[in-house]
Amino acid sequence: MMAGYDRLYYLRKAWPLFPGIVRPVAAPFLAPHYAERRAGRGPLRAAIDALVGLGFHLWIPRRAARVQRRFGLDDAWRRRAIAIARIRFADPNDIALFRIEEAGQLDLYVRRFEDAAINKRINPLGWTAGCALADKSRFAERCRAAGLPCPETVATVTGGAIEIRADPADRPLIVKPVHGEGGDGLRMLGPVTDGPALRARLRGLRQDMLVQPLIAVHPALADIALGALPTVRIVTMIDEAGAPELVSATFRCASDPRARVDNMKAGGLIVPVALADGALGRACFGYGGQDHDVHPATGAPIAGRTLPDWDAATALVVDAHARAFADYVLIGWDVAFTPHGPLLIEGNGKPGVLMPQRAARRGLGEGRYGALLAHHLATKS
Repeated sequence: MMAGYDRLYYLRKAWPLFPGIVRPVAAPFLAPHYAERRAGRGPLRAAIDALVGLGFHLWIPRRAARVQRRFGLDDAWRRRAIAIARIRFADPNDIALFRIEEAGQLDLYVRRFEDAAINKRINPLGWTAGCALADKSRFAERCRAAGLPCPETVATVTGGAIEIRADPADRPLIVKPVHGEGGDGLRMLGPVTDGPALRARLRGLRQDMLVQPLIAVHPALADIALGALPTVRIVTMIDEAGAPELVSATFRCASDPRARVDNMKAGGLIVPVALADGALGRACFGYGGQDHDVHPATGAPIAGRTLPDWDAATALVVDAHARAFADYVLIGWDVAFTPHGPLLIEGNGKPGVLMPQRAARRGLGEGRYGALLAHHLATKS
């Protein structure tokens, strides 16, 4: 598998969409980047971009109608979304998910179709086959080498070969694909007594897998955890002086007691987190639905709650970025809160822009994320 992501993903992102037909239509903080892209195009690329841009405009009404049906929106929304999408060269799906009511709001948003090309420009190592953030085994090894807290690796399956690295010790275990995304392929093994028993359970697997202990949830989050480990996605970016800086944070928890992962693609809730103190805002689903001040399944409060060990969690990701992953400009860290302190679960070189912008109900261009993004786009050759 290519750098942990399927080939179709790479093919879709290989041709970055130019946001316009002749001139770029962009948020002000991204305008210099697109002006440079426009100036650097040859005549053939400019002509192809114009044709693609025209096709995008023709596609907008059909796309808006599909989004309207998907989210149960009214005709007034569809007409407004079409108008905004044409003015601002925006996907109507983004207009719905980001709750855009008027075109000027998009001045502060990173549109989803432009995220991959921008990320590839500032974070090129994240797109290579050797990316340590796209391989869960490599990520864990780098964390352990740096003395960073992360789940223990009990076993690995590589090309069908099983390696037992630690005593299962009758602990509940989970097995997950080394190159998986969004919780896809995660399985609960339950308690496993010893190495031979674990080897028997893993025999026959052909996909590369990582086996780790099931992580206990911090007691302060037990009433909203359900059956899945809640995590916070904290994004750090290298600042103008070369040091990691916190730029966004989004908490995630399951909404369905049957779910085994907190990912929003599995129906999980996403919640904005105040960087200063770890306070939570209103929860929402990643793809439509209502907002929630309390958990829809348990009734436990969400908005106004403060995440436990927040200072330790933010210090951990800044330290991890600086000491063990300084070769990346932008990293999305998945951090779990446990009874023994925060743990690094995964790192992401392509953390995306949907979750933080939808959860926070504001664009990433509003704060330091946008300022640092513009800085790196201006300084990357």
